[in-house]
Amino acid sequence: MKKRFLVISIFTILLISICVPAFAMENMANGIRNFVGGAENVMENAGNTVSNGVKNGLNTVGAGTENVMTDVRNGINNTENSMATGMTTNNNNNGYTATRTTTDNVTFAGMSTNTWTWIIIGITALAIGLLIWSYMKQKNKNDLYIDSDDE
Repeated sequence: MKKRFLVISIFTILLISICVPAFAMENMANGIRNFVGGAENVMENAGNTVSNGVKNGLNTVGAGTENVMTDVRNGINNTENSMATGMTTNNNNNGYTATRTTTDNVTFAGMSTNTWTWIIIGITALAIGLLIWSYMKQKNKNDLYIDSDDE
């Protein structure tokens, strides 16, 4: 009797452990489907929110750029109109005219600027020549020759 009770108990426990998960699996599968579907919806909504934010940001930047360019164009047009008005109005700057105030022959100590330029170039060339000559002269005096044969 004890053996029979033990076998019936084990068989009942096995049957319950097989049947209960089969019924619960359907509920669990539906739960997983709902969870995955909800996660998919959340991800889709997040993606749409990000893309809409980027679109709105780009539209704002585009509108701002358009406004800046319109303002620049209007400013250039206003400047052009002001310049045209200033050029067509013949007010002669309160009587001022730009005339040449120098004479044709500029001299210093009785010599023209061309002569002074050649004098400066000649003095510079003479100074360079003197420096080279003194360097060569010094080099010739400082060369020492030591003869190893002291006979």
